[in-house]
Amino acid sequence: MTTTRKTVLSLALTLTALLALTITASAASYWDGISGAELPNATNTEGRFVGTAWGNLPGGWYIDVKHDALPGNTTSVFINGGSFKLDTAMGWRPVTVYGYFPWHGGTVTQTDGFSGCGNQHFSVSGRIAGVQGGSGYGYFNAKLTHYRHWVWWLGCVIYSASVSGSVSLTF
Repeated sequence: MTTTRKTVLSLALTLTALLALTITASAASYWDGISGAELPNATNTEGRFVGTAWGNLPGGWYIDVKHDALPGNTTSVFINGGSFKLDTAMGWRPVTVYGYFPWHGGTVTQTDGFSGCGNQHFSVSGRIAGVQGGSGYGYFNAKLTHYRHWVWWLGCVIYSASVSGSVSLTF
């Protein structure tokens, strides 16, 4: 075999190996169902949630969703920041998957419970950016329920809140 043929064959094998490494190093996608509760320190512009995830990355999750003020003269407001964290295991090792909600990265929309003191339902849908500190991304979609009851000396009181939905991540 001539030196030119050996060089061409060597380059072809090297390029093939690099292509194989590039393909295997591409991002993977994960999906989890989630359920949990809103923490009691929620405000009119921020909700914190914690719960359990099941699916490709089972574990415990936490989000902090910062948004425009609710309620207002609209039923939908923008998510303006916050964070996402999922404690799970990958390859038999504990891992914390994290990201953030970007400015105008989603919405919080009240879907019912506009009058009286019945339960209120909200749709919380947001884009997750910077997953694992890089170009990874994801989507959080959930239904939030505020459980309310009339207390004669306090008025309409939210006594609990639950959340259920899904999160999808690619990194």
